[in-house]
Amino acid sequence: MPVMRVLIGGVASQYGLPLDSLDDLQLAVETLLAEEPRDGCDLRLEVSMGVDRLSVCLHGLSNQSVKDALLATGTFQSSAGCLLDVRFLLSSLVGEYQVREGGAQSYSVEMEKRAS
Repeated sequence: MPVMRVLIGGVASQYGLPLDSLDDLQLAVETLLAEEPRDGCDLRLEVSMGVDRLSVCLHGLSNQSVKDALLATGTFQSSAGCLLDVRFLLSSLVGEYQVREGGAQSYSVEMEKRAS
């Protein structure tokens, strides 16, 4: 996680993203990783800056309970694999997010934060 913090911070700093927006993005990534298995799966972080937004995409996530919670539309129900209401947290921290299918039981979450 420290490498991901440095990467997000470096891009945000280069493009003048306010500190509170940087903190929100870092906390969003940490939220997704909080209940991810520690079995050595490969994670990949993509960071890109648009005209007025910073996009962060975390690839290689495998906790299906977190994925189900992010895609759910009803009231959050905690489970053994997902104790946090990640949908509520991400909605509070970033402007929008999308879950994308990956390969071999993995998925990605793309998050976007406005720069202004």
